[in-house]
Amino acid sequence: MNLLNWLHLPVFFLFVYLLWTQARQTPALRPFFWPALFLKLSAGILIGIIYRHYFSGGDTWEYHAQTIKVVQTSRQDPEQYLRLLVFNEKGEIPIGFSKWADYSNSFFFIKLLSLFYFLTGNSYWFSGLYLSLFSFWGGWFLVAKVQTYYSRYGIAAAIAFLFFPSVVFWTSGVSKDSVFMGSLCLTVGLLLRLYKSAKPTEGVTNFLLLLPCVYLLWRIKFFLAAVLLVLVGALLLAKWLARCIPLFRSASRQGLLWLGMLGIGAFVASFAHPTFNLNFFARHILWNYRNLTAKTDITKPHLEFPDLQPDLFSVLFHAPEAVMQMLFRPYVWEAAPLFYKAVAVENLFLVLLVLITLIYLIRKRKVPALPAFVAVLLVFFCISAVLVTLPTPNLGSLHRYRAPLLPFLFLVVLAWGPVPGWLQRWSKSRG
Repeated sequence: MNLLNWLHLPVFFLFVYLLWTQARQTPALRPFFWPALFLKLSAGILIGIIYRHYFSGGDTWEYHAQTIKVVQTSRQDPEQYLRLLVFNEKGEIPIGFSKWADYSNSFFFIKLLSLFYFLTGNSYWFSGLYLSLFSFWGGWFLVAKVQTYYSRYGIAAAIAFLFFPSVVFWTSGVSKDSVFMGSLCLTVGLLLRLYKSAKPTEGVTNFLLLLPCVYLLWRIKFFLAAVLLVLVGALLLAKWLARCIPLFRSASRQGLLWLGMLGIGAFVASFAHPTFNLNFFARHILWNYRNLTAKTDITKPHLEFPDLQPDLFSVLFHAPEAVMQMLFRPYVWEAAPLFYKAVAVENLFLVLLVLITLIYLIRKRKVPALPAFVAVLLVFFCISAVLVTLPTPNLGSLHRYRAPLLPFLFLVVLAWGPVPGWLQRWSKSRG
């Protein structure tokens, strides 16, 4: 064992310490920190073990094999490695996914992963811990901001982002979803801080911090990044106009202004470039759906949209079904392998959470006020759920893709239900 490969550990523990100092500033969430961090880091190890021994390696170990080759070759030609990092010029470096290097998130991820492999001495496990820590950092940062600005939603956000089993598991370890989750949560947290900032200097600082987070988010899943930035960008613009124009200061008029800006923006964008045309997205969704359906094992539970057409109306028509199927398929009674059964158990848990909240709201006969920013996050969830579900008939893949999105819905489901109150009473009873 090469002891030099362990010299990075002080860096890792420094990051953990810095996160803990940040966590101590939010007393209401402090009890969640160490259990959530332990779960996240454990999941980063577990995902590697499961894929290695039960799923023949999968993407995560393919990235490992590719990155090892990149690092070994780069040690012989550091200059070419720098050109690869900066200009995507691979030269003789044996990196895959390079046909569309400027657009491939796998190509980008291998470049990013190679930096961790240089740091950790080609260690898959330690690199996975760093990526898990980044994902945890993003989740914790967003939860802390929700607690700061919308304390009613704080405990619910902690549960949804830090403790949901599939969210913790699929956004950990050596995977693109670790980077996606971390950058998504950091971006949303910074956008929330920007939305709540009162001083111009705070806005500038938040904007500068946003740039690297948005870059990471865009490189991993640009279409979801675009949805988020358009929705929240319109909200920020509506708030700014409301400050300048008294006519728009009521919440209802700000909402109408937000919708109007989205409609005008979509109309203008459709003429600016063909890829921004909404029908282009619809055609691309159908093309992906048909291609992936042809590769899907139909003996296992899967999604079918036989009437899906390449136009916006058809996508909107299928949208409610897509969201419901993403949330609750596979069902526990469907004949399926063990992995799908485990997914079905979590889906049953989600159904119970929704029912408990609905019963709680009916008994109270009152729906809590929904902050504008949280409402926009719900819209982001719904649009993203449709964009992810319609082209993905394979339920195994869909379960992984939905993981970073679930918390944006269930932070509201949990906050509106009795669960946070139960937890608070339990905490008080313990002392």
